[in-house]
Amino acid sequence: MKLSIIVVGIKHSGNLGALARLCSNYGVSKLIAVAPECDIDDEAYQRATWGRPYLDNLIIVNNLDETKSHVETLIGLSARIGGYNNLSRSSISVKDIPTNVSTYSGTIGIVLGREDYGLSNEELDTCDFLCHIPMPGENQVLNISHAASIALWELSREQIKGKSVNKEDQPLHEIISQEKRRVIFEYLDEILPHSWIKEENFDGIRKVFRNVLGRSFVTEREGNAIVGTFRGISKTVLEGHPHWDKCNKAGTNES
Repeated sequence: MKLSIIVVGIKHSGNLGALARLCSNYGVSKLIAVAPECDIDDEAYQRATWGRPYLDNLIIVNNLDETKSHVETLIGLSARIGGYNNLSRSSISVKDIPTNVSTYSGTIGIVLGREDYGLSNEELDTCDFLCHIPMPGENQVLNISHAASIALWELSREQIKGKSVNKEDQPLHEIISQEKRRVIFEYLDEILPHSWIKEENFDGIRKVFRNVLGRSFVTEREGNAIVGTFRGISKTVLEGHPHWDKCNKAGTNES
């Protein structure tokens, strides 16, 4: 498993430098900035220390959706937890991320928001699922580099304990690709209009599927099975029962 740090709309170069230093600490694969609002200046390099190569190779993109070409799974980190009906902010604690995540191949991107107001609902919807860091005090908001450090530690703890992800008894599992996720939702969009579900609930259902697919770290092989199932359901809904199914029913009746 590889980890990437993705920061959206960062405003202070010192924070960017601190993130670069963390990338070096944890052996992060890539540091990606989405529409940054600061320059890579002397303060950034001073804060980065031995993480300076991450600033030299900083990947800059225009929006969060563009980061999907660099990672397989986007984990949004947000201090604001949604209520029962706010599916966009349905979140789990970082400590509840599956401990076997280190046995997956592919890249996981930890998405951090702006220093002042974090991630928008639209950006949260782009993430595959959301996490938060439980805090005992009244102030639930951490500096982005502090939040990133805690999230990186949780995702790296099995490796920190010395468990190698390359042992024969721990085979690597390929995380479902963004393309495979897209196909699943295309079939879901084909099926929903033919269901008994009200159209006003479609968006909520998509968000639930997004959360489930993300949190469970579905493998590419499992993704193939889901695509095949949805494809079969879609074809049945749009074209009716296949001929072989009618034959099976006829054979059953004759017996």
